[in-house]
Amino acid sequence: MTKEDSMNMKITFAPLVAASSLALLLSSAATAAPRPQNPDSVYRADRISTQGQVTSMTREGDQYRVVLNHGSYTYYVPASMVRNRDIRIGDRVRIGGIVSGDTVNADYVAFSDETGYATDPSYRAVPYGSIGWMSGTVMNVNRRLGYITIRDDASGLPVKIDVRKIDTKRSVNVWKTRSGDHISINGSWENRNTFEASRVQY
Repeated sequence: MTKEDSMNMKITFAPLVAASSLALLLSSAATAAPRPQNPDSVYRADRISTQGQVTSMTREGDQYRVVLNHGSYTYYVPASMVRNRDIRIGDRVRIGGIVSGDTVNADYVAFSDETGYATDPSYRAVPYGSIGWMSGTVMNVNRRLGYITIRDDASGLPVKIDVRKIDTKRSVNVWKTRSGDHISINGSWENRNTFEASRVQY
C-alpha cells in the first residue's frame, strides 16, 4: 500500500468514526434523559413506587388488598384505578402510593403490558438534604465496598447507594439483587454523590 493510498483510507474513514462517536454520545444522552413526570405532583418523603408480581389479592369494598412477591407491604388499590380490568394473582404491576405503617395506600397502578409500568409519572427523586424513597433499576452491585448503583427513575442518571447500614430485618437481601432489578430505597443523602440506605424493598 502506497503512502497516498493510506492517506485516502484515513480520509474515507474519518467521517465514519465521527458519525459513530456522535451516535454513541446521543445514545448516552438518551439513556440519561429524565423520564416524563406529572407536573402537578410534588415530592413526598412517605411515597413509594415499586414493581412486583401479585401473590395475593382480595376485594374489600371499593378497593383491592394486594400483596406482592417482594417486600413487606400490603397495598390497598382503589378499584376505580384499575379501570377495565381486574388485578389477578400472577400479574406484574407497578404500584405507587403513600406509606402508612406496613401498608401503602395506592395512588397509581400500572400493569406490565402498559407504558406506565416503566415509569411512575408521580415519582420524584429525593431532593438533596431530604429523606425519602428513591426508586430505580439496579446497574451493578459491589459487595466488597458495600454499595450498589441504580439508575434513578426520575433523572435516568446513576446513583450510588451505600447499603452498609441498612435494617437487614426489614430489607430484602441486597446482595441477591441483579442488574435490571427494580428496587426502592428509603434513606437520605450521605453526600451529593451517595445516597445512604436504611431500608431496601423491591
